[in-house]
Amino acid sequence: MRKLHAAAILLASALSAAVALPAAALPSRDVSKTLPLAAGETVRVDTYKGTVKVTTWDRAEVAVEARVEADDSCGDAKDLAKWVDQTRVVIEKREGGVSIKSDYDALEEGQRWFGSCTARPFVRYAIRMPKSAALSIKDYKSDLYVKGLAADLAIDTYKGTVDIGGLAGALSVDTYKGEVNAEIVRLAGEVHGETYKGSIVLRLPAAAAFELAAESSRGNLSVEFPAPLTDASSRYRRHGLMARGSVNGGGPRVSLKTEKGSLALRKG
Repeated sequence: MRKLHAAAILLASALSAAVALPAAALPSRDVSKTLPLAAGETVRVDTYKGTVKVTTWDRAEVAVEARVEADDSCGDAKDLAKWVDQTRVVIEKREGGVSIKSDYDALEEGQRWFGSCTARPFVRYAIRMPKSAALSIKDYKSDLYVKGLAADLAIDTYKGTVDIGGLAGALSVDTYKGEVNAEIVRLAGEVHGETYKGSIVLRLPAAAAFELAAESSRGNLSVEFPAPLTDASSRYRRHGLMARGSVNGGGPRVSLKTEKGSLALRKG
């Protein structure tokens, strides 16, 4: 029995050593491209995991730097290098703007005596784009950063983290259980934020004028603006909170909604 136990430990150690590689040794490759963007066009990003960092400038072009990095959660060195090579970063002009996409369609499964696995590589983007251009991001579980955009922003993520700073435009953000921190410095359009069991923290200027509709079901709701907070519980939901009303005379609609999550509207 002891010999079998020792053999199992040795086998597990050997498997771990075969799969795990030092961070410095993980395969990666870089992709870069710059494309023109005309007035009124949109930048669209479609990714899965990694990071997306967006900053703005006054040039009429989009500059993209991307690094594809191996994820060593499964596979051996040969698999990791293969998956990095098979991951495509597609940056192209399309009707209406520039499209940036992480494409994993070509990934092949790694075969093992105990089964198969595939670890999608991380894709880490650094994007510079015109501050006056609209931006749309579709994501699964990346870390997203957007700074200094003076246009409309739409983000749809499953469980990624979102950090928005200095936005002067409309905002739409949907997440299942991610974390959102958003600062709007000028309310130039409607705001929509919805999460299932994640969190959304939204900061607006103290003097911002808007129509508020915020609702929490089995979650938390905190509002620093003068809007009445009422109990919205019913026979169908045991714990509900609602805040509605005109703030500073009214203006664009600010709609926030959560179930089992938390919402906070703060003066920023």
